[in-house]
Formats: sequence, C-alpha cells, structure tokens
Amino acid sequence: MASTVPTGLGVVEVRGARLEDFDGIATVFAACSRVDGYDTIRTADHLRAAVVGTPDAVVDEQFHVAVAGNRVVGYSWGTVSGDDGPDGRLLWHDGRVLPGWRGLGIGRVLLAAAQEGARLHDERRHGPASGASVIRTSVPEHATSARRLLEHEGYSVVRYMVKMVRPSLADPPSPELPSGLECRPATRATAMQILLALDEAFRDHWGYHGETDAEREASIDHPIAGQLDVWQIAWDGDEVAGGVLGFINDDENREFGRRRGYTEGIFTRRSWRGRGLATALIGRNLRLLAELGMTEAALTVDAENTTGALALYRRVGFEPRRTNLVFERPA
Repeated sequence: MASTVPTGLGVVEVRGARLEDFDGIATVFAACSRVDGYDTIRTADHLRAAVVGTPDAVVDEQFHVAVAGNRVVGYSWGTVSGDDGPDGRLLWHDGRVLPGWRGLGIGRVLLAAAQEGARLHDERRHGPASGASVIRTSVPEHATSARRLLEHEGYSVVRYMVKMVRPSLADPPSPELPSGLECRPATRATAMQILLALDEAFRDHWGYHGETDAEREASIDHPIAGQLDVWQIAWDGDEVAGGVLGFINDDENREFGRRRGYTEGIFTRRSWRGRGLATALIGRNLRLLAELGMTEAALTVDAENTTGALALYRRVGFEPRRTNLVFERPA
C-alpha cells in the first residue's frame, strides 16, 4: 500500500520499504530509543538480516516507511510468528515515529500498514487461519502517544514485561551444575537441537507460539540472536537439559556508552527443573560476560511468569528498571 499524509510539516508519503531504506529505519529506531526509553539499538544490518531471514518475507509488504522529502521519519512492520498456538495464530507488529513528527496522523497510517503486512505474511505462510488469531505489540509503559493510538484502535494491555539489569557482574551465583550434567559449547551442528529444546521448555510460558524450523535457522544465522559462543548449554548425555542464549550488542553499547551483555533465552526443560540448573547457568553466563569485557547484564521477564522467574532473577542480582506493556486485539 502507498498513501500520503498531509501534515503541518509537509506531505508525508507512506510506502513499502526498500532495502536501501533500512539505514533511515535504523536512525528512527535509535532516535526513538533515546526518547522513549527502549534502551536498545538495532543497526540497519541487524534489521535487514531479520527481514531477509524471515521465511516467506516480502520486504515492501511487511515493512513500511513514512518519508518526508528524502528522510525516513517513521516505519512499521508486521509479521506472523511461529505456528498455531492455543489462542490461534499470533501476528506481531512494531513501529516508531520520530518525536517531532508525532500527533500528525502518521502513526495511524503506519499501524494499518503493519496490520495488513502481518495478515499478508500469515496468508503466504499458512493459508486461511484454522481458528481465532490475535495481533500483538509491545511499547514502554511511559510511551503515552503509542499507548493512546493502540487504545483508540481497540487494543488492550494483556501482559507486563519487566526489563531487569544487573549493574555489576561481581559475585555471580555458583556455576556448579547439578550432578550428572555438563556444559559443552554450542556449535552450528547442535544449535537446532538446542532451539528445539528451548521451544519445548517455553511451551509452558504465556503467549509463546514456538518457531518453525525455518525461523530457527534464521535466528541461528542472525548477528545478534545467533552468537553461539555466548550461549551456555547444559547437557545430560546427548540431551539438552537447559541453557542461557546470551549475546552482546556492540553497536548498542557504543550508542549508550556502556558494556552490557544479555542473559536472555533462559530455559530449563521440565525433567531437569527444581535442581538449581537455571541459577548455575546464569552464573556461568555472567562470568563469561565479564571475561568478554562486559560490566553489566540485562534480561526481560514476564511479570506474571508462573515458574517464579522474576523472583529468581531478583535473587541473583537483577533489578527492575522499566516495564513494557504488551497490547493485543483480535486480528
């Protein structure tokens, strides 16, 4: 779709994105992160890799940009996530508009484009939905303009996700694994097995729809998600018992003047729970991040996680810093 939005700052064109637009998209991402408290950075290469690596993606159908003159002032994208889940299919979208261009109607047009892009991607990948579908997005708690837009369009808050930071890597928990388990490096040959184990473990979690094999392959190849040398994986013989899929975003650290690593993708399969495995793997992750020159760590957790994750992360030194709101409506 392509359309124009007349504003007091001139006419803005909203159109399908091209690969050469991703430098401008990354600039919008960074500018909004600084203002809205997202505290994350994705470069043009990161964003392009995520889109190009998504199975059945069509860039100009799923990504849209708002352009004033030759400048990208906003963007949005929509996608279908994984397979059918207990509540049908999960469509997802994201988008941002530069602060100086907000309140002019651009966000509403970009939101509609993202919704349509997600539906088209779903149809290409899966055909007609077998049951009810939902469409979700996430915004920081204090992003008032985005919240107003979503509420106006019929979305409501369904979950609270807490960003937590461990401001020091000193005194990490013990890295000693439960008896009979050992850590071995993740490799390209074992990465798919590890992600399938994570998928099984996360089936217990709210809102998780899993991934297709093609999506897993794309994440292994992604420059952020696929940092296998930062993963910590516990094995019981030939079986994966649990893991922490850590990573470091060097571009983000340069942008914010910090040395942060991530303690993300924390999982323990059901048969190995209740033995302190997650705590030991977190301890190993924190030690590795320190060895790699990091001085702090971060993660995001569902505030209503039923496995007690929020309390665990507090016990091992992570502190809540901000809350993101997950908005949802029928697709």
